[in-house]
Amino acid sequence: MTTQILNRLKLIGIYCHVVESGSMREAAKKLGISPPAVSQYINQLETELNVTLLYRSTRRINMSEAGEKYYQQGKKMLNAAEQAEDVINRSKQSISGQLRVAIPVGLAARPLARALKPMLQEHQDLTLSVFASDKSIDLIQERIDLVVDCGEPEDSNYIYHFLGKNRKFVCASPSYLKQEGSPVTPADLESHIWLSLGETEAKGILSNVELKHAKSDTYRFTPKPRLTFNNLNALISHVQEGHGIALLPELEIKHLLDSGDLVTLLPDWQIENHNIFALTRDKKSPYKVKAALEALKAHFGSTAT
Repeated sequence: MTTQILNRLKLIGIYCHVVESGSMREAAKKLGISPPAVSQYINQLETELNVTLLYRSTRRINMSEAGEKYYQQGKKMLNAAEQAEDVINRSKQSISGQLRVAIPVGLAARPLARALKPMLQEHQDLTLSVFASDKSIDLIQERIDLVVDCGEPEDSNYIYHFLGKNRKFVCASPSYLKQEGSPVTPADLESHIWLSLGETEAKGILSNVELKHAKSDTYRFTPKPRLTFNNLNALISHVQEGHGIALLPELEIKHLLDSGDLVTLLPDWQIENHNIFALTRDKKSPYKVKAALEALKAHFGSTAT
């Protein structure tokens, strides 16, 4: 859109005010400018169009035939602009439309689904699209509303929102421990069968394991997995079936720990927690994004205590 067209839109707005007000003076009052300024703008518009839009007398104004046609078309443009603003205002105040969320493979969609379920149930006009990938994502190009991740953000160009803590545990199934025995010390872990995500999917899940004890030294080692997966749910299922032990995020397995399907190993030894955070494009987020952030903070904050 050229500068000329942008300037013309302003003149069209003034012209429509004059027509609807019935006089330059009344239009000037509504616009908050002087009557001579209104007259000057109308003269400018007529000069640029090379046509007479209004016939003026000391008491009244009348539209010419061209002026009436121009008013009708100009009014449509102004109405369209008002409708566009209404759409934006409604979107800022309502929870509707599509919410596009990106997560790493290492943070499966289950915690996200639990966090956003109440909001989706309450707002039927809201849809959720989840993109799971460990590749760097351009939020603007991909039109991503927010990214949910663990650890520390790699890109400081976006707005950071702390959501909570994600504890991790070394876990196994009761059937595996019955067959292979339970480790007593951190060193015992190295002789067990380890399962993990593959290298490209293991963000925040498995690298160098560092176990800390309040009354002892820190123990570090790098597990050598026998089985690797490119999907967290597949990894958890195999641990649950007794194929080995794995380092797993509490947010994804809490229900299995509560049911006894999985048990934590060496409970006196702690593994460093990772921050759960969200990234948004800017501070002027739509209302649906702000509502989603509040839901995520409430969920992750309560489950990570």
